[in-house]
Amino acid sequence: MAHACRLVRDGSRLDGTWRRDADQLIVSPDASAPVSLPLGEVSAIEGDGFSILLRSPLGDMGLERLGADGPTLLQELRRDWPPLRARLLRLADSAAPAQVFTGRVQGPLGSGPCRGFLVEDRLVYAIDGADVAALPLAECRSVVFDAPSFSVNCASWDGLADTVFSRLGGQTQAFTEVLRTARGQLTAEADATLARHLPTLPMAGRVALSSQWLPGRMLSLAELEGLAPGFEAAFLASWLAHSHRAEEGRALMELVAPADRWLGYARPGRTLAPGAAPQALAQLLWLLVKGEPAWSLELLSQGDFATYLFSGGAELPALVGGIVQFPEFSREALYMPLADLVEERARYAIAARDLPLLRQLRNRFAGRRIHAARTQPVAKG
Repeated sequence: MAHACRLVRDGSRLDGTWRRDADQLIVSPDASAPVSLPLGEVSAIEGDGFSILLRSPLGDMGLERLGADGPTLLQELRRDWPPLRARLLRLADSAAPAQVFTGRVQGPLGSGPCRGFLVEDRLVYAIDGADVAALPLAECRSVVFDAPSFSVNCASWDGLADTVFSRLGGQTQAFTEVLRTARGQLTAEADATLARHLPTLPMAGRVALSSQWLPGRMLSLAELEGLAPGFEAAFLASWLAHSHRAEEGRALMELVAPADRWLGYARPGRTLAPGAAPQALAQLLWLLVKGEPAWSLELLSQGDFATYLFSGGAELPALVGGIVQFPEFSREALYMPLADLVEERARYAIAARDLPLLRQLRNRFAGRRIHAARTQPVAKG
């Protein structure tokens, strides 16, 4: 069904109609060709219901004179757009998440009214007037309910980048419990993974590691050794020794001090669903080494990936951590020109263009070292 509106675009105002067609908004001006806007490519939504502004990297489109249909349209867009956008940005793979919340957020990614959902190991949300963002729970030291303010604090590891959710209404308790459960599962998965790959590490050290070295979190070798004395020796003898790229990993690690080597791991694809038992499945194991003139990023657990080189400074470990936390990203999205992300690679194009993490890494990309693939892991001893 078509509804009356006025289209505001490129400085012109044209009377016409709008209608929803599945995941697209189609606007038909009276005096020109229809405009079709895929909702997943919208980067922000603003408005009061009587007028709505849809922002995108390709230009803004405004709808005015919406009448009584406007508030309903705005409500539907705010409901349907975040999961569609998240799927296109490769932050979530579901267009209809089951656990949805509305409230207000204050944190390093912005502040304001928001709507979002939990997808396994990350909280995806959109602040009014801003793009969809994701908070990996591996970056949360704890989830704390503050009774006086009736808010939920996702505390950061350094205490400088906390994310606080409030005005959740009747969802506050359920929201808190869901986050705590998902965060607890990361610790359980870390413990199971470390027991599998570092069996000789004393239990006390493994417990200390599993509380902080979560799937998707990059830590320096110096930090890991501080948490669990003997970590480096156990890692070299077991986890690294049985990895595909053990030789390359050892060579890179020998070049720099422990404080200049970072390790991170995550399960390929998705992590644990709520309520599932922790498992120690095969992990993607990453090594980042600070070098001159470039940093080196090596995927130790697979033999058919290149070494990726990046320029930059102290921000690199946190940026590279995003690749570890979001294994859905293709490495091709790091280095291929946007114009080449077509056909089977087209699903990565929007994320490479719009996602701040990928944009920053692409700007720092300095080249690749290609290796021959191996079919079997290297075994030592």
